[in-house]
Amino acid sequence: MKLFLDRQLNMNDKETSILAILNGMYSKKYDHLSTSVSLIGYEMTGKFLKTSTKKERTIIDGIKSAIQSLIDKEIIGLINKDNDTYIFTSKGLEVNSNKKKFIVVEQWEMQSIFERANKPFNVFSFFCSLIGTLNNQTKEWHMSQDEMTTLWGYGKETINDYLKQLENMQLIYVHRHKKRRANGTYYKLNNSYGRYCDRDAIIAEAQKYSETVECEGFVEKINRRAIKLRYNAYCNDAKKYRNNPAAEIDLYRECVAYNRSLGVKPVEGCYDGEWKQGELLDLSVFSDNARNESDDNWGEPDSMENDFSIEEILDLHTVGEENKEQKNTDNESHGEYNQGIFCVTGKDLDYIDIDDLY
Repeated sequence: MKLFLDRQLNMNDKETSILAILNGMYSKKYDHLSTSVSLIGYEMTGKFLKTSTKKERTIIDGIKSAIQSLIDKEIIGLINKDNDTYIFTSKGLEVNSNKKKFIVVEQWEMQSIFERANKPFNVFSFFCSLIGTLNNQTKEWHMSQDEMTTLWGYGKETINDYLKQLENMQLIYVHRHKKRRANGTYYKLNNSYGRYCDRDAIIAEAQKYSETVECEGFVEKINRRAIKLRYNAYCNDAKKYRNNPAAEIDLYRECVAYNRSLGVKPVEGCYDGEWKQGELLDLSVFSDNARNESDDNWGEPDSMENDFSIEEILDLHTVGEENKEQKNTDNESHGEYNQGIFCVTGKDLDYIDIDDLY
């Protein structure tokens, strides 16, 4: 089932999701749509929602509030209702592509988001906005994050979070250019993106796009200590990576970047009167799936200092050995380095998912 959204309507995230599914459920054979909160929830998620589950109860409440909001704004018309059962007019549900431009989303894409996203209404609305920018011929586009924040009202951290979730679901593909503009601004070339199924076309068009802009290559800065700690946690069977292919693939790409960086700037540290050079990470510990799914065209990950989940922190050993091996590198990038046990301080709270504590 295809879902249609009018690009011109001013709606919030919940309203966007509900109008999309109502448009998909409506048939021109009838002059009205009879449905219920339960049926709408089923079409959105692929299952009947239960109020006993917090996440599903949140979706049910979101459906109810969005329906009422759409009626109040007169975007859709109501004939009658009985508790959670509604009879809508065709107003706002008819699709006439000759008069208006619509964003087209597949029902399975919506169901994937509502099954896996941490904030499904928000992520789905962002997905629709992103898909709405795509060039129908080239299957991709390359809007900057600054433009996204201005047009859609999201912060950059939120945009990065939603992009990562959609990438992990394989709903979008992002080609991260390893070039920056040669105009003195040092801005990176905008990422090219599109639907995951069109990744070959995205890569081809991204290369054409990069040829139209005067650019220069650069080596992205990565936090090697953070990557090495995550790698050690993975080798020690950290909970985060158990039955989590997406997290394993992300870590594999970071480790590939780590090994490449050693070729540019080797790690050397002096301790116990001896010199030791950092060694390449053994990538054979990763599953075949992680190695096969990884693709250089995704670009190097943007590693953030102390970007650890609770599982990783709990699984980390005392990092004295890491301190020794990385001491010289860390002195260069972080100032004086104090050896000891890794701990969480106030400045680290932004990187912690509180839900992981329970």
